[in-house]
Amino acid sequence: MMVPLDTMTEEQRKMWDQLVMLIIYGLEKGVWDMLAEASLAMTNTVGVEMLRFMEEKGLTVEGKTPAELMKEVGERFVTDMGIAEAFDITKEDSSVGLQVQGCVLMEVEARLVEQGIKPFMCPFLNIAMAALRKQTGGATSITQFDVDPKQHRCLLKFRLLE
Repeated sequence: MMVPLDTMTEEQRKMWDQLVMLIIYGLEKGVWDMLAEASLAMTNTVGVEMLRFMEEKGLTVEGKTPAELMKEVGERFVTDMGIAEAFDITKEDSSVGLQVQGCVLMEVEARLVEQGIKPFMCPFLNIAMAALRKQTGGATSITQFDVDPKQHRCLLKFRLLE
């Protein structure tokens, strides 16, 4: 029998959340230690699976501009899931950016960045990339992924290739 998360005490939930963060950190660090920069190739596989989940929850990719698509991804994370405080979209020529404020994974990402590891398991990065690749038939690349733990902000930029 599975224990429903909504029956946990506040202290149990905090401990569970810390354990999940340690699992994410440990897996990401372990993969990086084995594969280094090649770990970034996992963003595609992880992103496709996350995107499939988000589409089951109502995210639509088709018929949107890249900026509209990024806006919907941001809204889902902030409003529906509550895993970030806010987001902002930028659009410049052939690139689109997503700035995320107050992400719940910032502690994990800060620890990784301190050790020189690029946090490749970021849900915003993975889902945004998978959605843009699906929309463009694969013609998208990550051009920037900056994590600023002091400001609790991340900046993700994607280039739409011709």
